[in-house]
Amino acid sequence: MNHALPILALQRWPYRHPFVISRGTLIEQYIGYASMQLDGQLVQGEGELHETDAAMASTILNDATHRYARLGTHPSREDLRLALPPNGARNALDAMLWDRDCKAARRRAWELAGLDGVDASSSVATMSTLVIDEPDEMAATARSLSGDGTAPADQVIKVKLGGSGGVDRDIERLHTVAAAVPTATLTVDPNEGWTLPDLKRFLQATRSLPLALIEQPLPAGQEDLYPELRAPVPIAADEACTTLGSLDRLAGKVQVVNLKLDKCGGLTEALLMCERARELGLQLMVGCNCGTSLAMAPAFLVAVQCRFVDLDGPMFMQGDRPHPVRYHQHRMLAPSAALWG
Repeated sequence: MNHALPILALQRWPYRHPFVISRGTLIEQYIGYASMQLDGQLVQGEGELHETDAAMASTILNDATHRYARLGTHPSREDLRLALPPNGARNALDAMLWDRDCKAARRRAWELAGLDGVDASSSVATMSTLVIDEPDEMAATARSLSGDGTAPADQVIKVKLGGSGGVDRDIERLHTVAAAVPTATLTVDPNEGWTLPDLKRFLQATRSLPLALIEQPLPAGQEDLYPELRAPVPIAADEACTTLGSLDRLAGKVQVVNLKLDKCGGLTEALLMCERARELGLQLMVGCNCGTSLAMAPAFLVAVQCRFVDLDGPMFMQGDRPHPVRYHQHRMLAPSAALWG
């Protein structure tokens, strides 16, 4: 077997349209793309870099490349997990190593992970995301996502909130969307954009809506405030849920944890987090920071274990990888071996 050192390159992938969340408007992503040749076959992975400066992103990738080189020519995924900090660069390298091991063993990633009942015909229902806009515009987009406004029974629409106008405007946004797609299940994601009074006001004003989840309403570190609310809707930790070590402090404070491979540093750590979260009685969600199909492919192995899935990222990108993941009627199909794993 030929063991070459990987190439870890910086790529810039533009969004199809501006992606608006509480922290600002995104127009492109910095992506770390890891690749190498294995006996003439391309093995690959990608991870999003949260740095908004190309020089900073390049520094992260250079550091990861040097750390990887010190591991030798054939490191294990666990070697990588212990040697590199959890970020998008490690995620890209971790995904590449999964792809390497799958091609070497001529087995699919879910087989290597020991996930019973998963095969190439498997699929998962994924949320459809609405970015922040004026209420009527968000309602129109919601209707387009569900055809004539009558959503399928398992369709979940995720509504980004925390925009201009404060929580009262957010309440208006959600009520308008709910009226536009009355059969859809809704979740909301303010991305740390609210205060505790905002959250209390929101809970009171949306009791009549089919709301299944509130994702990270308060800034990370304020999880002690959630239990006193006795919220009728489950609360998920996203920005507060980072790596395996973050789970124990979240138990008893939130009901759901959102695992993202870029935050935890890759699928290897995410699978450990799935196991620990179940031990702690935490429900599972998997999310993404947009990205191409190559970012979604390893996350599929987490998605098949989750109650909530938010992996519609490629829908927001201007382009995609060869052999992209297929989506059909808000369902994500298993990635092909030609793409990854």
